[in-house]
Amino acid sequence: MNHELESLLVSGKEVDKKLVAEILEPYLRIDKETCDIRPLSSWGEVKAYNKILLYLLARKAMKALGLEIEDESASATEIVQNTGLKKGTVNPALRGLFDGRVVAQDEERKYYIPNYAIEKVKAIVSETSG
Repeated sequence: MNHELESLLVSGKEVDKKLVAEILEPYLRIDKETCDIRPLSSWGEVKAYNKILLYLLARKAMKALGLEIEDESASATEIVQNTGLKKGTVNPALRGLFDGRVVAQDEERKYYIPNYAIEKVKAIVSETSG
């Protein structure tokens, strides 16, 4: 009887790599040597809000791939530097994403996308792109 319920169980520590790849693939590539994000032409059409999500999701992918990054989280300053967005755009967007539980903060107050929010990120990116 308990067997039917087991399909509901997931591990909060496991990243759905297929889903992450599906979200990121139209917009960017990751340089495996430098861990730089290489935007594709479609990146220019992405709204600022989504660039933040894609950047943070790319960091999650890097960590899941075992690339040489310290952790998947990033400060608002790092997001500004690596996306080309303005601080005045990034900070309010991060507050909104945090309040909406799409991003979370670690103990150093750096931002990341929790595994439970990956589906939400997909919905946000797909509804506001193209």
